[in-house]
Amino acid sequence: MRDGSHVKCVHNNPQGVHVHNYAPNPAVVLKMEDGTGLLLPIIVLEMSSVLLMAAVRNVQLARPTMYQVLKEMVEKMGYTVKLVRVTKREHETYLAQLHLTKLDNDAESISFDLRPSDAINIAVNCKVPIQVNKKLAYSDGVRIVESADLAPRAASSDGLLFTGPDKPAGQPSTDEKEFILVRNMLVAAVEERYRDAGRLY
Repeated sequence: MRDGSHVKCVHNNPQGVHVHNYAPNPAVVLKMEDGTGLLLPIIVLEMSSVLLMAAVRNVQLARPTMYQVLKEMVEKMGYTVKLVRVTKREHETYLAQLHLTKLDNDAESISFDLRPSDAINIAVNCKVPIQVNKKLAYSDGVRIVESADLAPRAASSDGLLFTGPDKPAGQPSTDEKEFILVRNMLVAAVEERYRDAGRLY
């Protein structure tokens, strides 16, 4: 998304947001389910993205994550996580809210402000909806643009857009190897296998 080499995107409202030249960072990309196909990229910390990947793929870690602990704490207090909502952007920072309801009374609810990366991780762990302020999605969202260099790849893949990792001329990619190495190192660190993490480093 950053350089258009894999998927080319344009801002839905180019006048509404000033694009900064951030260094490459992990991002969570939310896709709107309102028929617009808008994407909202949110830059997150490396550890947040690793924990999110583990939750999405149902990877069993050696110890519970803070999001799993929070879910249990909420249930012990007699509440349940109802939904999370990305509410607004202040300067260059997105803000989110966590909404809880009483287990025996949906009308009784409370909400907390927190970072979108934490909110999204909690939503995935609790299997609840992620909502985005519509105005925010339309002003900051991006749209995928069909590009000429993606068309041949789609046509030659028997109906599948992506058949495997991108590799130049069919050779193993150094970027792919580096990503796998960093991912394995971070997972080892999260699981407190520090010797393995150090060996991978």
